[in-house]
Amino acid sequence: MRAPCEVRLGALLLSTVLMLTACGAQAEPPASQPPAAPTSRVTPDVVGSLEPVPASFVYAPNPGAVVVAIDAGHGGCLDWGVPDPSARGVELAEKTLTLAIARRLRDLLVADGIGVVMTRHGDDALAGDDHPALDCHGPPWRDVNGDGYVGFGGDLPKGTRTRDELQARLDLVNLAGADLLISIHINSPSEAGETIEVAFTQTYYTDETAWAQATARLAADVQSELVAGLGGIADYDRGDRGIIAHNLYLVAPPLEEPTEERPNPLAQPARGALMPAVLSEVGSITVRAEHDLLASAEGQQAAATGLFHGIARWFADRPLAARIALADVAAGAVPEVVGGTGPPFWASVVEGTSVDLQLTNSGTASWPSGGRLLAGWEATDQPYLRAAPLSVSALDLEVPELAPGESVNLHVALPQPPGGRAVAWISLKVGERILADEGLPALQVSTEAP
Repeated sequence: MRAPCEVRLGALLLSTVLMLTACGAQAEPPASQPPAAPTSRVTPDVVGSLEPVPASFVYAPNPGAVVVAIDAGHGGCLDWGVPDPSARGVELAEKTLTLAIARRLRDLLVADGIGVVMTRHGDDALAGDDHPALDCHGPPWRDVNGDGYVGFGGDLPKGTRTRDELQARLDLVNLAGADLLISIHINSPSEAGETIEVAFTQTYYTDETAWAQATARLAADVQSELVAGLGGIADYDRGDRGIIAHNLYLVAPPLEEPTEERPNPLAQPARGALMPAVLSEVGSITVRAEHDLLASAEGQQAAATGLFHGIARWFADRPLAARIALADVAAGAVPEVVGGTGPPFWASVVEGTSVDLQLTNSGTASWPSGGRLLAGWEATDQPYLRAAPLSVSALDLEVPELAPGESVNLHVALPQPPGGRAVAWISLKVGERILADEGLPALQVSTEAP
């Protein structure tokens, strides 16, 4: 039988699912080699075998403990994003270029040891792509956001297909417990219906979540590094439009009541990102020189490197953070697709009310002793909870002090769930701070499969 509390070193390499690994961060990433990882503290009752941590640029203490979600904007047969203005074909459409940049960013992060979740690996769609009239023969449609509409075209509300697709991507990232979400796009600026030939970078975020400050910082870090990276190789003028708080679907929180900015409930996510999420328009496809640059290996690498450095700056300034996961599930593991015509991704099912958890300090400062796990259940027919349940209580178990990167395995008895299908929400409270309220996704598990 496993002891109730077993300490694991941050140096322990976690097994990976999908494209997971690790990195390290510091406030101003140098142009030279990344710093070497610090020596891990030796503690008794180590779980598993020890391996040396690779030098990590993004998160040196334990790069496998943090997970970056990358969304290559658009994708699938029906969604090219902005087509090639010069009509050179799909290989120069927005969806193709964003995927190329996303793959390069993924490779940089994986080489650094950081966990990565990709919302798409190819020209794919999660919520269906079946429209024979346009010679699209992808998977069948799914009503992911639960608005009762599914498919593409005809008399459907405008954007039905897009909203279901984006909701599926949000669900994937939320259930993988990503630390942050970066969505990569390329702009086509216009005014009064006419495109404008101007090159610039701009990054969007929302200021309507409890963790808006952390999100704004992520947007600013990404924006600054992208502008520097692309500006350093462009032989034409390009601008810095900065960051802007605007509730685009992928970064917006759920809408309880219509607002002046968001009057249409159908156009809002049913379940918003549970972590800082930004959407970056890395450049402008309407300027031929910029379009050609972003279609080149040099331009794509510059954009990916800018994003990488922005992510590193953000992780370097995150003192208090944690990853809570099932002990036998790798950080950032992606849930399996569920069959049917509804949401494809659902919270994992656990048997009974006792679970083995792994809790990792993924911040840059040590935790004080006395932290407590919080847990609560809510009966629901939704894939997972978009916010904490009304009733949450502290578990009868004290979390030990942990240095950055260190982990502890805990055998936890959850409260008794209500009848029917229910989802448990599990977070960490350190002092007066509840980490799920600061954009650190709670672990969610359910009593039943959908």
